[in-house]
Amino acid sequence: MEVLSPASNMEHIKVAIDCKANAVYGGLKKWNARNKAINFTTEEYNILIEELHKKNIKFFLTLNILMLDDEIKEVIEFLKQNTLPDAFIVTDMGLIEELRNKFPNVPLHFSTQFGAHNIDDVNYIKSLNGKRAILSRELTLPEIKKIRENTDIELECFVWGSQCLSFSGLCFFGTLINGGGGNRGKCIITCRDIYSINNSQGHYLYVPDMDCINLKSKLNGIDCLKLEGRRRNPKEIKEILEKINNNISSSKTAGYLLGTNVKENNLYEKINTRTKPFMKAKNLENINDNDICLKYENNTPICFSKDYLNDNVLYIYTELKKDYDINKKNLSLDFVIENNIVQEILYINHRGDGKTFFGNNECLIEINFNKFINLIESINKNINIYKIKYRRINDKKILINSIVYDELVQYILKDCENKEYTIINNNLKLNSIYIDTADIRVIDKFINDDFVKIIYDISTINTLKNIEKIINRYGDKIIYKLPMFNWESQNLQPYFSLLKNKEVMFTRFTQIYLCNNIKFKKKYVDYTIYVWNKKTLKYLKDNGIQVFTASPELSYEMNKNIFENNNMQVIIGGKLPLVYTRNCFNHLFSCSNCKNNQCNTKKIKNDDKNLDFEILCNDDFRYILNKNPILNNYSKVSITENITFRYSTLGQSLDIIEKSINIFKKENFYDELKKMDFWKNAYECNLMEGKE
Repeated sequence: MEVLSPASNMEHIKVAIDCKANAVYGGLKKWNARNKAINFTTEEYNILIEELHKKNIKFFLTLNILMLDDEIKEVIEFLKQNTLPDAFIVTDMGLIEELRNKFPNVPLHFSTQFGAHNIDDVNYIKSLNGKRAILSRELTLPEIKKIRENTDIELECFVWGSQCLSFSGLCFFGTLINGGGGNRGKCIITCRDIYSINNSQGHYLYVPDMDCINLKSKLNGIDCLKLEGRRRNPKEIKEILEKINNNISSSKTAGYLLGTNVKENNLYEKINTRTKPFMKAKNLENINDNDICLKYENNTPICFSKDYLNDNVLYIYTELKKDYDINKKNLSLDFVIENNIVQEILYINHRGDGKTFFGNNECLIEINFNKFINLIESINKNINIYKIKYRRINDKKILINSIVYDELVQYILKDCENKEYTIINNNLKLNSIYIDTADIRVIDKFINDDFVKIIYDISTINTLKNIEKIINRYGDKIIYKLPMFNWESQNLQPYFSLLKNKEVMFTRFTQIYLCNNIKFKKKYVDYTIYVWNKKTLKYLKDNGIQVFTASPELSYEMNKNIFENNNMQVIIGGKLPLVYTRNCFNHLFSCSNCKNNQCNTKKIKNDDKNLDFEILCNDDFRYILNKNPILNNYSKVSITENITFRYSTLGQSLDIIEKSINIFKKENFYDELKKMDFWKNAYECNLMEGKE
């Protein structure tokens, strides 16, 4: 059983060599899903492969993000001129096709971002000449065992490290609320913010780290055990490797391998235990509402507290923050301060890109954070510095190197320069609109409306098993959108076959592969089948796809350049899932079971950003939605005949949907919609500027 160690710097490489790891994975300065890790330069990359090979240790290169056409060209050119790794870790279909053609002798390992969670997924990977499937972190031991017994390619399994709230590859928490996206390695970890439910605060969407090294013996047949941790301290990675080498058990086991109950599998903490206390709150001078403090019992944080005189209330950090504005460029800064002098600044921009500035103890001036914010925002009205975070010991003046200060100001203003856009104002009038819904009442309401085309979201396997009843009821009048998850690897072929000669929308690449021998009236793909480049588009067209949903993560112009004259469907408005998660929240909302509660919207507030979210349940997964819907004003851009429009009705009452459809039929629908309570706080999502 191979042990695969993470690396983003040469210290990690040394740890892997010293601890006799079998293989190491890492990325370059771009093209990988740990954008904020240090990552390797080209020179380091070539040296580290040579050093690892001397010790018979393999190196796997992470190329596990969605890629644009120019980036695929860059990757191929880089690989032609440098040392080839022992395997590529991949996600993007366009890149996969290019690597298969250009470097057929280098094995392809399909990233957990690809979303392999059942037998069909793994067999599909094999059909693409994939040597290894890196299984989803959301799988349980019985599910993994079933996959192992029914497939013969290599399987890799995470056993330690960060565990995402979202199902791998399906997190839009950043890009759909104006920020960095996990599909580009620019996650802004919105799930780790402070949330409140009924005025009680906690890290309610934070998922504690996985630690399943104790289950090593139960993973017989798995070819590789993988550790997450390219942004972690090398000492921490060394400790885990030594535990594995010496069969030392961890103090507790945590992870989905144990099952799907988040309390039983230790994947729930009210307070993020990664947050380390700094000092007793009562020792801090002039404490105020910007200071974040936690109350501890038995060295464990139990709640946020303002009981500053209590010995058990500890200061964590200070945070100047204001509302996150999803119509502006939201920025955050994290200052490292020693002896009241700024030593380091981590800047994260509105796209999730990070840059670190280093200070020193020369040419010092005082920094006033409020004046700094006002300066930046007065020069560029589209900037919103919503968070500045730092730790302090007292209220003495905070000093910063004047040159670093000027460099920071100029960098932010340059980085956030306003782009010039040509606004069309084309008086757009819709001839029709597609609506997607899982609600039979909505279908019945609009089935005979010529303006409306209905996409029926089958949602779950349980619903798919009753598809014959739906077909008998609606026949060819609707489009059938296939369910995304098949955790138990059930044979779905008989149900897919019932949809023969119907219009079908695929939500995953594997479904296209499974249905290759079934003749459909028309084939659509949803935006969860990512088309970020022309090579992916060609692959889909070669497989008979006729209508493509444009990625809401990209700008309209970027999508138009990819699809050109092909049939492109765009999201005009509604609520889209920000997160697809296997986590159940019954411990927070006291639900009896999902079936009886899935229609009840559960409300949760992000206190860090002052944003409201909603949780909707299905039988085997949950959605997280933004309370405010998206509403893109497509009258601003040049529309061609090959474009159709789609309205997502998820999380809306029949009354809201009916009123919205009636307004969409009007010539001035955008302005009219904004007068409705449901739409008045709607925001545009990446229409003009892609957050890539």
